[in-house]
Formats: sequence, structure tokens, C-alpha cells
Amino acid sequence: RHPQYVSTILTDTKNSMIATADDILIISMAMLIGYFATRTGAFSALVASFYDGVIPGYVAIILTPLGMMLASVVGVHPVISSTAMLAVFSGGHADAHPALLMQAHLIGWGAGTMSSVASLSVITCANLFKVPSRQLVLGPNLWTALAYALAGGIILSVVNLFV
Repeated sequence: RHPQYVSTILTDTKNSMIATADDILIISMAMLIGYFATRTGAFSALVASFYDGVIPGYVAIILTPLGMMLASVVGVHPVISSTAMLAVFSGGHADAHPALLMQAHLIGWGAGTMSSVASLSVITCANLFKVPSRQLVLGPNLWTALAYALAGGIILSVVNLFV
């Protein structure tokens, strides 16, 4: 329709793909590691060495977003922390409804992206508003993300009592 823009679009696409190649590689490797970690049962065996039995639902639902958020603060990507949390708490290891456990995972992912220096949203905001990303992460975002993860986990735990 607008042939004069084709070369600009292709150049921008190529440059964007080059710029995000590292992120794509990290996420792909994290997913691959997570896949093998869940297939070996390493996470379940680790938890079984501390606690034998079914984990209470409220523990799983509160720890999932909280653990993911805290892991993000120290630089662990949510793909890795969520894989670990879901491997430990899913599949009947916790007395939590699967849909609520997945929602807790999504809350943890959101809270994690608010509180990670490596988060694309934090990096974008830091660049747009000329604020150091460390200031965004360790400032009000940290407390907001913590409150979001904790409140979300508590609310989902209450819902889990009724389903």
C-alpha cells in the first residue's frame, strides 16, 4: 500500500530483533532449564526433604506471588521463579485450586516486573522519564509490588477456601 515505507519498516524490524536477541535468548534458556528441572522432579524432591505431605493451599497461593516478586528484586527472571514455584505447588503437591495457583503466578509475574532492574517495563520507564532504574526498583515500586503480591496472595487464599 505504501511501498516507500517498506525499506524503513524492514530496517526497523531488523534493528529491533538485533536489540532484543539477548532477552529472547535468556527467556528461551530459562524455559529450557525450567522444562528439564520440572521433568526431573528436582524441585519436588527438594521440598519433600523439608515437608512431607500436601502443602496447605494458603501457603502455596501466598508464597507464589511473594516469592516471584522477591526473586525478581535480586534479578531472577519470573520465568525461572515461576517454573520453580509451579513445579513445587502444582500437580497435587498443594491443596490449592489450579486456577487460583495460576492466578497467583500471574500476580507474581506482574509484581516481579514492577520490582526488577532487568524488567523491560522498568527499563522503558527509566528511559522515558530519565530516572535511574535502581531508583524505580528500590523506591516506591518495591513497596507497591510487595503490597500487590501479598494482597493478591491473601485474597486468592480466601477465595481458595470457598472453591
